Amino acid sequence: MLRSIPLGLAVAALAATGAPARSTPTYSWGKPGSTRALFEGGSRACMLKAAGRDVAGDDEARKYIRGFEVLERENNMPAIDPNETAFDKSERQVRLRRMYRPDQHVDALQSQLQAEVDGCLIRTGYTRFALTREQERALKRLRPGSEARKAYLYTLGSDARIVEAQKVVD
Repeated sequence: MLRSIPLGLAVAALAATGAPARSTPTYSWGKPGSTRALFEGGSRACMLKAAGRDVAGDDEARKYIRGFEVLERENNMPAIDPNETAFDKSERQVRLRRMYRPDQHVDALQSQLQAEVDGCLIRTGYTRFALTREQERALKRLRPGSEARKAYLYTLGSDARIVEAQKVVD
């Protein structure tokens, strides 16, 4: 007689038999035919333009600051009710965090700044392309910020065949 298999276990077994899902692809930017100095200088200029922008007046920044101030005040206020428990205070903090969502405002601001960098790169002639699995594996072996990693990304991004074959079409 067959025993019944719990549904969760059955679903997990079926999922395990399929091909492993590929994580989100890794993207880079290319500018075929560019010298390394121009390649790195152009991308750095786009990044610095966005990084140097004052975001204090941006809607997402104002919302984040408001939420941060409310949460900071809550954390530093003594209990109003002497019978308040740690659970009560924690529950109130969770409600305030859900109401003001500071982490989501930071993410939105970061996405906005990234979009500005991306737009600048496109306007200055860069093309976004997806790395193959092999290229991604090679890149992961190189320490972020290292000379070897910069050289590898330049080699990929300056090769017209790679950039054209792997370009991302939005």
